[in-house]
Amino acid sequence: MDRYKLEIAQMLKEHPILCKGEAYKRKYINFLEYFTRRFSKNDEWANATLALYKKALLKNPRDYTYEGPSSPERKADAAEIKPFKVFSYRYCAVTDCVFINAFNDRKKGERLYAELAAVYNERYRKNLRRLYECLFDPELPSDGFEQAGRLIDRWRKNEAFLKDKPVRVIVTATMSAGKSTLLNALVGKKISRTRNDACTSKIHFIRNKPYEDGYSYESDYALELDADLRTLMDDNSKNTDDRIDVGTFFRTLRSAPKRVWLIDTPGVNSSQDKEHKDITEKCIKNTPAELLLYILNGENIGSDDDRAHLQFVLDNYKGKTVFVVNKLDKFRKKEDSVPETLAAVREDLKKIGFAEPLVVPISSAAAYLAKMSIFGEELDEEDQDEFVLLSRKLKSDEYRFDAYYPLSGKDAELDENSEAHMLLRHSGVLQLEKMIYETRG
Repeated sequence: MDRYKLEIAQMLKEHPILCKGEAYKRKYINFLEYFTRRFSKNDEWANATLALYKKALLKNPRDYTYEGPSSPERKADAAEIKPFKVFSYRYCAVTDCVFINAFNDRKKGERLYAELAAVYNERYRKNLRRLYECLFDPELPSDGFEQAGRLIDRWRKNEAFLKDKPVRVIVTATMSAGKSTLLNALVGKKISRTRNDACTSKIHFIRNKPYEDGYSYESDYALELDADLRTLMDDNSKNTDDRIDVGTFFRTLRSAPKRVWLIDTPGVNSSQDKEHKDITEKCIKNTPAELLLYILNGENIGSDDDRAHLQFVLDNYKGKTVFVVNKLDKFRKKEDSVPETLAAVREDLKKIGFAEPLVVPISSAAAYLAKMSIFGEELDEEDQDEFVLLSRKLKSDEYRFDAYYPLSGKDAELDENSEAHMLLRHSGVLQLEKMIYETRG
């Protein structure tokens, strides 16, 4: 499967046929399944997407039975297709068929369309052809297809999104620096395990989507297009590759999405598995990336493990690097100094050999809690208490981490009266996010 497909958002939210009865929906799914069996029998993406359609559109998908022509090797005649031919929602059905089986593949789409069009009487084929052309040419007007208008609009958002070059961001750290919490904060969802032990020996490619479709994907030996938290948190033991790919919409307050890949690497100083270090170093040396985020634990600055890994990064990565000092929210005012710590980090990096290093502070924990609140996720009692404590602490001048960033201009639409919005701003992650989104792919 082409991994870019994990960046394709589904078109199922508020789908036009959700208002129809169960019998019609089954007929509709039969129509989609016939063409998927015919054109994509062994296509992992197409079959997983079809399964998602069944799950989203049918009340009882387990009770569904395919009743169409059984052999995909031959073209069915009109009499065989007639019992499940979709007429009133034909524009939606054709759009969904091409989306499932031939999105971004016009050559395959032409073969598929030829058989789709043959299902309908000749007087409807002119409009069906115009619909098909609209899918592959964003300049063509889509008027006259109101029924499928939302599907066409979402198709075009997917297509435009994939035409952009991705911004590839390697994220690396020693263990316990808070890398996983930062990734969850950047994505705005829990997609990475947060523990003080070695979580995984895999490289995670976390890919953004053009809009929120309500689904998180994971390709980890098997492809799962509706991955729940347990699936996302647990590595599949059958996966002998050194990578896992995840696709989900990155929740952000920015007005426009950006094609971003967050490339998460294992902690390099695992005492349990030396392989983690090798995998991370191989990724940094061999993976093209526009940006590298090096996460430092503000409570443990200057460790030998960090110095060794920083030296490796200096010697082997030639792109832009941002040094992100995390966990500064845990400082005590009378004992620790944020400005002095940042200055000391800069001096240490210069001694290692980094010229004019860009060092910025964050509270990944504050940003994660803020985004969970902003996007309607329920916080448990412990999280609520931490939210209140961090909101109070990050209002003081020294802990307003956004003030330490060398950026100006409007970052996002913020509500000055919202505690969550202000916590996100003061966490520094909103400004770090701006750095990522303004990097050119």
